[in-house]
Amino acid sequence: MSDSERSLSTDLVEVLTIGFPFCAFKIIAGHMLFRDGYAVSGALLFGLGVLDAMLNFTNLTSLLFVRRRVVATCLLSLVTPSVKLFPGAKSEYLKDLGNAVDVLLSFSIVAAMVGMGKIPTLGEAQLRAWNVAVVLNVLGAGLSRFSASIRKVA
Repeated sequence: MSDSERSLSTDLVEVLTIGFPFCAFKIIAGHMLFRDGYAVSGALLFGLGVLDAMLNFTNLTSLLFVRRRVVATCLLSLVTPSVKLFPGAKSEYLKDLGNAVDVLLSFSIVAAMVGMGKIPTLGEAQLRAWNVAVVLNVLGAGLSRFSASIRKVA
């Protein structure tokens, strides 16, 4: 497998096992917050999830037809290069910081939902979507770690 084929398959796996699950976590938790009376934070989280889903759908489509990503992986990695908190920082590092904040946010959502016992309060469709997102995300983490290890060995 060539490096470009490996990169394409890695990018596809990332979109399917990280990108879309993170969107689901944000959308479902945002809906739950809105439903439970936290309208502003719920709407913001829901909106962030929807925008990220649009970015991920765009990347999935571009990976299938153009064979490369055409937009940032999430809204936070898209906007952090324009934030002037770290003057002189390279754009690629700021994008990575945006991705890292997105990962922290998504994992915090999962931890909060589990820790506060909110999973049973989800509707049937939301629970199914949540479970699929968790399964894909866990498998994606395992695949990512495994493939990184194989690359080092090879």
